[in-house]
Amino acid sequence: MGTDRTTVRREAHKQVEDQATLKAILARAIIAYVAISIDNQPFVLPVACAPFGDELLLHGSTASRLFKALASGLPACVNITLVDALVLARTSFDSSMQYHSLMALGTARVIPDREKLSALNALTEHLFPERAKELREPSSKEMKATSVLAFPLNEISIKVSNSYVHDAQSEPSTNIWAGVIPILSTYGEPIPSEDLKSGIEIPEYISLWPKNRI
Repeated sequence: MGTDRTTVRREAHKQVEDQATLKAILARAIIAYVAISIDNQPFVLPVACAPFGDELLLHGSTASRLFKALASGLPACVNITLVDALVLARTSFDSSMQYHSLMALGTARVIPDREKLSALNALTEHLFPERAKELREPSSKEMKATSVLAFPLNEISIKVSNSYVHDAQSEPSTNIWAGVIPILSTYGEPIPSEDLKSGIEIPEYISLWPKNRI
């Protein structure tokens, strides 16, 4: 998984290399940040993502400069960061966060036409579980307008911080509250489309979507 380029130098003890952590990060992530450099100008852009076998799907438009560059074989760096909690210490210096972070280096693979519908269905199922089965398939025009790439996950760095407050010895007499505040992502109450036909109920599967997704 890791190489010399992805070895964590700062707080190396937080680097992990197990597949279970990788799969857990990918299961929660719906946005990846893709970094490229064009004409010596760096760009970082967010794109929808989903696990796809041993790769990460990246979804965008065929007209996108980012996806044109990726499709041409331009090297890129992809990052996913999930913030789990804020760690409130008795000093700003010791305050921190709990998080799971994934960085991947490589070049994207263009999904061939024979595999594209399967990839798009995997993306839809990841973002909107159980919804793909009730939607029509994309039209040929929609397929041409959509770019879906697969990014390799064979040169990656995973960093996990699950630390708690560690400033008690340096601040023993401070009367300031310290602890951890979890950050939870939840889905709000569904808002129906204004042009929705009467009598159409909210799908039951939406109530089953995971509450701590991102």
